[in-house]
Amino acid sequence: MDKVQTDPFTRIKLGGWLLRGQSDEPSAIIFAGAARRSRLAFLPAPDAVRLMRLAGAWVGASGLTGLLRTTDIAAVRAALGEEAVTFASQAALLPRPTTKLMSALGASDIPPAPSALLQCGAAMFGLAIGGIPQMLRTRLGLRRPAPIWATAVENCRDDSAGEDAFHAMRRLVRKRMPTWSRWFN
Repeated sequence: MDKVQTDPFTRIKLGGWLLRGQSDEPSAIIFAGAARRSRLAFLPAPDAVRLMRLAGAWVGASGLTGLLRTTDIAAVRAALGEEAVTFASQAALLPRPTTKLMSALGASDIPPAPSALLQCGAAMFGLAIGGIPQMLRTRLGLRRPAPIWATAVENCRDDSAGEDAFHAMRRLVRKRMPTWSRWFN
């Protein structure tokens, strides 16, 4: 029983087994957890927001590393967080997200405003999740901060850039959040 309580993947498997024969909505959420891309939807909210911030910093890394004014840097720190600002200098050396993904995010049109980068990270998170059941989309939409999650939920769809977004998120998870990386294998 301790293993079930501590291992989220085992909980999903057990939940699927217990919900057989019940209404389709709970079992649809459980089965969504079996798909590797949909597992991102089950990350705890603070970890998911952290991942969105890192994704935003990665997308805007080239612009963030060139900031010189103290007020600009303070605005970025307020929107993305200290960890993402520190990560941006390292992310400048990482391979850029694919052109198809950047175009799906609208990253070429984004001004280097920190809030736009955060929305871009949330959009990448939603694309990485892909199409999920409506009930799970509703649950994600209730998370806070609401504007970030609204963007993520709006982008939860099967898209040609979704697989690229998933690989980008998985790269960020492996690099910055190793405790979650086994979930995506």
